Amino acid sequence: MKKGKELERKGLSNWKAAAKVISLGVGATLVLGAGVQAQAVTVSTVAGSYHERGHLDGTGREARFEFPQGIVAAPDGSIYIADTGNDMIRKISSNGLKESMPTPAHLQHLTYEVETIAGADHRGRFRDGVGTNSRFNNPEGLAISPDGKTLYVADSRNNRVRKIDLATKTVSTLVGRSFAGGNDGVGTGAGLNTPRGVAISPDGKNLYIADSGNNAIRKMDLGTGQVTTIAGGGAFMPGYADGVGTQATFKEPRGLAISSDGQVLYIADTRNNLIRKMVLATGNVSTIAGHAGFPGTLNGPGPDAYFYQPVSLALDGNKLYVADGANADIRMVDLGTGTVSTIAGATLNGGVPIAGREDGDGVEGHFQFPGALTTFHGLIFVTDSPADTIREVSF
Repeated sequence: MKKGKELERKGLSNWKAAAKVISLGVGATLVLGAGVQAQAVTVSTVAGSYHERGHLDGTGREARFEFPQGIVAAPDGSIYIADTGNDMIRKISSNGLKESMPTPAHLQHLTYEVETIAGADHRGRFRDGVGTNSRFNNPEGLAISPDGKTLYVADSRNNRVRKIDLATKTVSTLVGRSFAGGNDGVGTGAGLNTPRGVAISPDGKNLYIADSGNNAIRKMDLGTGQVTTIAGGGAFMPGYADGVGTQATFKEPRGLAISSDGQVLYIADTRNNLIRKMVLATGNVSTIAGHAGFPGTLNGPGPDAYFYQPVSLALDGNKLYVADGANADIRMVDLGTGTVSTIAGATLNGGVPIAGREDGDGVEGHFQFPGALTTFHGLIFVTDSPADTIREVSF
């Protein structure tokens, strides 16, 4: 029996070694085959420890998280985390991540301090209030106002969107109520059904909501509180049709990102395995990458590429980064050419994702399931949800 287990361990070790060799070859082929210039990429863990769940504040890997699924970078370099499993909102501050792009040498000397700013561990409830006196239930998507003063939270199981005044840590409710709904209206008179993503317009006037349970995209005018459905067919009408406004259909959309000019909203249509875009002036929704209902790992021109449960988006200039959850990697859509490539993570021959926890360069850096991502001056920060860690991708 003991000998059998030893052989099993050796076999697993050999398989992992073989997988690493194969992944290096496939990774190189994917990058070059897609016609994308190769970049040096490093994946590293900046906070949390692999599969060591908890809610501890502290420095870097001493801190603990539980299934974090939301992340956003503030203008001052602070990183906010929706610590979903803990029902908390956390903040990561660094000693040098400010306004300019850090050099590789600079990155080596950064430390990351984690603190809790709202909610309480495993107290999935609803309560407005200040700091840890407030309550969330499965908070997910995050967005931050252009001035960095207000954090918006998709409080998914409370069917609400909340906001946090970061100066006072005061939590209040913007839209939604305890039971799921889909009606338009003003503020808490409007209904939501498991909202999972939020994005704010560059002028700070409108908040866009991925209302996943309603298969819809909603818009809230932050001046008047008016909530309207701008795309999607409703809870009982999932689909993948392109079209204008409510003629377009989605299946559990999650991640949102908005262009710097405020004209285009990009949507991670998660259950359809698609990346969509919506021209806000006309309401026209179109598909830019992926195949509805067909998961895969293939890179290339948008219509030829495949995704597997893309869950989060982040824009950096003309680059749309995608947390491709079930593929355990980070993809990029070049919005100029429409080409999709893999920038971090790796797959085996045949397109089988490699899920892991390893830090490293190129395809040697692995993820378990990247649940959300954000960019800050050329860096990408990723919540590796089931690994309970926060990762950094640098170039």
